[in-house]
Amino acid sequence: MRPEEPVTTIMTEAVVAIEVDRPVSEVLDCFLQYPIHHLPVVRQGRIVGMLSSADAMKLEFFMPRVAPDTARYLDQRVTIERLMRTPVISATPDTSITGAAERMVEAGVHALPVVDGDGRVLGLVTTTDVIRSLLHGRPRRAPDAPTRPSTCAPVAGRNEVTRYEPKPADAEYRNALRAAVALRSAERDAHHVGRTLMYLDQRCTILEEVLVLADRLLHDVRDEEVHARLLKAIHAAKRAEEHATGQARPPLAS
Repeated sequence: MRPEEPVTTIMTEAVVAIEVDRPVSEVLDCFLQYPIHHLPVVRQGRIVGMLSSADAMKLEFFMPRVAPDTARYLDQRVTIERLMRTPVISATPDTSITGAAERMVEAGVHALPVVDGDGRVLGLVTTTDVIRSLLHGRPRRAPDAPTRPSTCAPVAGRNEVTRYEPKPADAEYRNALRAAVALRSAERDAHHVGRTLMYLDQRCTILEEVLVLADRLLHDVRDEEVHARLLKAIHAAKRAEEHATGQARPPLAS
């Protein structure tokens, strides 16, 4: 692929966007529901701002540990218009790949919305798209991919309660492991309780190491899609551990 080709040849057309007057808690829904890292903010379909997964993380830290209704608490104190970044650095359909790359470098951003003459979002191009196009050429596109931006909707079932088992004390855990080893050694593990616990202990140790390494490498990830998925996976793992240790915040309410 030649750098002078139009940016429309590499942009993502199925863009998720959010209206500027929506509750700010829905920004979290967008990043949790979709594998995205950048979220255009629109007013009646026209671009007015940009949000990133880093902005969503700021919202998480802004919320208190204890609140009867965390979504309402957040929505009463922050708006999307206050959180979003402006002015928006954008591209047009006839902007070249090189031109888009230069704009991102100059502005210090990793994504450009591609807009028409009326400011309506046609697609989104990221630094990853540019690098991938130079390395591998034009991306393959699904034949049924939507060509208009879709408005992010709240995640279904966000009020459903998930049961989290409390984490055992260290002494309880060691006793359970000793019992598991004894069951396996004596070949009395008919229901595979010992085998399962030993497997889970091994897997837990591995996943904890993966979590630590992934957390450290998060800021060095260049692939935007991987970055977004890794962010969600780390967030989910941390939330599960918070529930297991009884330190979780109340879930967001609609």
